[in-house]
Amino acid sequence: MVNCIYQDSKGFMWFGTQEGLNRYDGYKIKIYKHEPNKSNSLSYSEVNCLLELKNNTMLVGTPNGVNFLSLTNDSIYRLIFDTKDYNAKENHVTVIKQINETEVAIGTRNGIVICNINTKDFKYFPFSIDDEVLVKDIEVDNGRLLIATLKKGLWTLDLNGKKFGRVTFADEEKVSEGVLGLESINKLCLYGGNLYLATDGAGVYKVDPKTFLIEGQKKFKINYSDRNHIKDFLIKGGTVYCGTGSGFVTYNLLNGDTAIYVKSAENNNSLSDNKVTAVYIDRNENLWLGTFIGGVNVSFKSSQKFVNQFKYRLNSFKNLFLTFQDNQGNVWLCGDRKLSMLPKGQREFKSYDHVVGYFDALAVYQESNSIYWFGTYGDGLKRYDISTNKVTAFLSDKNGGTVLSILRVDDYLLVAAFGDGLFKIGLNSNTKTQYAEQDGLDNLNLTSLFLDKNNTIWILTDGGGIYNIENFSKTDGKFKLIKHHSNSTKESSIPSDVVYSMNQDNNGSLWFGTNSGLSRFDGKSFRNYYEGDGLANTFIYSILKDSTGRFWMSTNKGITAFNPTESNKPFFKNYNLKDGLTNTEHNIGAASSSALGNILFGGPNGYNIFRPSQVKDNLHVPPVYIVSYKRSGKDIPIDSNLIYKKHIKLSWRENYFQLEVVALDFIDPEKNLFKYKLEGYDNDWSEPSTVRYISYTELPGGTYTLKIKASNSDGVWNETPYELVITIVPPFWKTTWFYVVVVIVGTGLVVMFTQWRTRKIKEENKILEHKVAERTRELAEKNRDITSSIEYAKRIQEAILPSKDYIFSKLERAFILYKPKDIVSGDFYWFGEKNGWKIFAVVDCTGHGVPGAFMSMIGHNLMHQIIQEKGITDPGDILNSLHKGVQESLRQGNNEINTNDGMDVSIIALNNNKKTATWAGANRPLIIISNDGEFSKIDGNKYPIGGSQFDIKREFTTKTIELNKPSMAYLSSDGYADQFGGDNGKKFMVRRYHDLLMEIHLKDMDAQRELLNAAFEGWRKDHEQIDDVLVVGVAL
Repeated sequence: MVNCIYQDSKGFMWFGTQEGLNRYDGYKIKIYKHEPNKSNSLSYSEVNCLLELKNNTMLVGTPNGVNFLSLTNDSIYRLIFDTKDYNAKENHVTVIKQINETEVAIGTRNGIVICNINTKDFKYFPFSIDDEVLVKDIEVDNGRLLIATLKKGLWTLDLNGKKFGRVTFADEEKVSEGVLGLESINKLCLYGGNLYLATDGAGVYKVDPKTFLIEGQKKFKINYSDRNHIKDFLIKGGTVYCGTGSGFVTYNLLNGDTAIYVKSAENNNSLSDNKVTAVYIDRNENLWLGTFIGGVNVSFKSSQKFVNQFKYRLNSFKNLFLTFQDNQGNVWLCGDRKLSMLPKGQREFKSYDHVVGYFDALAVYQESNSIYWFGTYGDGLKRYDISTNKVTAFLSDKNGGTVLSILRVDDYLLVAAFGDGLFKIGLNSNTKTQYAEQDGLDNLNLTSLFLDKNNTIWILTDGGGIYNIENFSKTDGKFKLIKHHSNSTKESSIPSDVVYSMNQDNNGSLWFGTNSGLSRFDGKSFRNYYEGDGLANTFIYSILKDSTGRFWMSTNKGITAFNPTESNKPFFKNYNLKDGLTNTEHNIGAASSSALGNILFGGPNGYNIFRPSQVKDNLHVPPVYIVSYKRSGKDIPIDSNLIYKKHIKLSWRENYFQLEVVALDFIDPEKNLFKYKLEGYDNDWSEPSTVRYISYTELPGGTYTLKIKASNSDGVWNETPYELVITIVPPFWKTTWFYVVVVIVGTGLVVMFTQWRTRKIKEENKILEHKVAERTRELAEKNRDITSSIEYAKRIQEAILPSKDYIFSKLERAFILYKPKDIVSGDFYWFGEKNGWKIFAVVDCTGHGVPGAFMSMIGHNLMHQIIQEKGITDPGDILNSLHKGVQESLRQGNNEINTNDGMDVSIIALNNNKKTATWAGANRPLIIISNDGEFSKIDGNKYPIGGSQFDIKREFTTKTIELNKPSMAYLSSDGYADQFGGDNGKKFMVRRYHDLLMEIHLKDMDAQRELLNAAFEGWRKDHEQIDDVLVVGVAL
């Protein structure tokens, strides 16, 4: 049994029961009770009354004295009265009221105790009668106590003279009606200058607290005896709230209106138990009711956003398929094959079953104040003139039997017939035209029609996606269909081909409700929204727009509202039974918005009608508190309650923890959101979440400020965050003083070591200097010898190269850019004449420097033998012979892989008497650019001269070049294009090299060579040359 209900200054709810004291935070209940072997527990588990003091102490009245419960650290001080002069009934506490800042009045089963809350001193005031007198309630009134008792009426205690006496009412004989009357009073309330007495059997009386004169007669009495047994009551805002032995009753003091609330097996939102034992209204005007066996019931003021004034008249409607409010304010409903209309301002429905026969109406269009068009399930379209009661049938044959949507366009109606396609009916001519597969409708299961701001007609289907009609002709009915359908591979398509509803926002975007989500169409692509985006449910039946442009949607889990133009990610507000909805499930098409501004949604359990402007969100800003501190999933006790803490100090071993937070808004706690930020550690606020646990691990030593914000279930945030300062004490080796000591000691050691080391180094340096000087002399001598040898090799290499004067005497227009990386080079050029052919070759040997120079000597010698001695002038044959000669010279081949050295070659043969030239290449191309700018690249064979050979045979091919127009031919090694440089240290690259040749090919030979050299050096800058560079240009 719940004996009392109380809300403390922080906002927590407290329930005193027969089995203990319960603190409720919206998520969990913390229980305090008597534990025989624990001194820091309640003196008795049953709790009769509660009172919070300003010093964060809760007074808990029990059958075994008063407990002073510290809210800051949960410590309990038991105040047990001295009973040597009085019997133990003095310790049975029934009520506690605060007299002033230092005193409280305590009601017992045998009198009053006045206690000093600071000193815990107390004084007895027993009743002047021998019988047991149970104090039920106390009111403090102008220096006296008004005391309600069971069986002994009303008493007063003068706090100044300490006089105790029983009240005799002036006209008591008028109110004695054969019951206990005013002898048994359960509760008192001073309100509006009057004293109200709640009796145990005779209802509520209104009394003048000065004269105790009863005004006329009892203010109200309910015609049911158990409901006159008032267990608890209060008065607020002119309304009396009474918990009785048979339900809960409210009574308006101004107009006498009475409302009775009882337990109902058919209503899950009714009382859990008819015996209401405690009544309390919290600071947010939420009503809390404690019961005998049904626990606690609560009615939230802000949760009843939807009020259906017709609910009690809908017993005959179990499943609504049509909800409609016409232009006159009449409400039309259809379900279970019954069509009814509630005239505006009346309280009883009128039957219009004859209009639709024994069929359900699924759609309606009001043509005028008297003419309605109803679409039915299986019986076509009905035109009803209410003024003449005449019904005219359309489409009642097998075609067009089930009508789900009716749309007026100009002077005709478009009718969506499920399974039969689209019908056009003339309002003036009564003509009928059907559109089906032959007109482009490949799915005839039409669910809805819509006309957008651009006069485009949209057709929604069950399984066929969406169609829109462009260029609809009113005269001949021809139109062009454009289809939009779901595509699982494209995120920009509609989420499902089952589409039930649509609407258009004020920005022109179209919104579609499907059985798999909500979709926005901007004219190009679809943006889809699902439960992860905030929707309560993705099965969307209807989308309606109110006068402000806000959308309201019916789903399988209530109603969802949002502003479609707010952002690309709108905030979806979901409403359910807790918000006052009659039902949360809905039916297809059972929705409408009226000219009066109302919105109606129908479903299996009735319908909801509301005006969007009157749907107000819960504006209560929830306070936030931390209720537990955990490590490794276990609650860790600290010196005081975290609710009252502003600062906690933890050691470095405790730098991993989890904090449990609560937001004290009780309407729908699971929808309350939290976000937090640990200043000094986090850069940004966390994302809003319903998760109530904040975890941190391995926090470095330091002081941080944890800030927490919370919102209620309607998204109202407390913008002033809760703050908790957290100090992590670092280990001594991470403290400032330790760092200072370490720095000082370390610096001293470093200085001492440096000095010692410096002396040792100086001594060693003297020895080393002597050795280095000696070695330097030796190395210098060797370096001079080696350099002299390499310089001599360079002279030999230069001597075997054909002279440029000789080459240019044979080729009047040619140039050579030759830039060895080292003293000697692995790149070389060869030129000679044989049998009328001028043969020019560019050879890139493996490596550079001395190894490359050796290869170049071999290559030069072999070239001379092949061309001059053997007389071979075909470039391909020259390369085949060169390949064989290199492998023989270096003992290479399929079976002997001693070296991998080889050559890349580009070789061209020219004959003044022919209009052609011949060329062959081994891993090198030939570039030809005509004077008119035509660029040609001829690739050679993709293998080198010499080297390891795993292929059976290499054949180098000769390519013939037609000399039809003046051109430049360029032969080069790879060193130019591979050079690193530029601003970012990247390669010059072949593309840039070719572009450079295009720019300079018309220049004279010297200019081309200088421009190539300048570009190379400009690119290289401070970078080291990485390879030998050889570029030869020949005019053709």
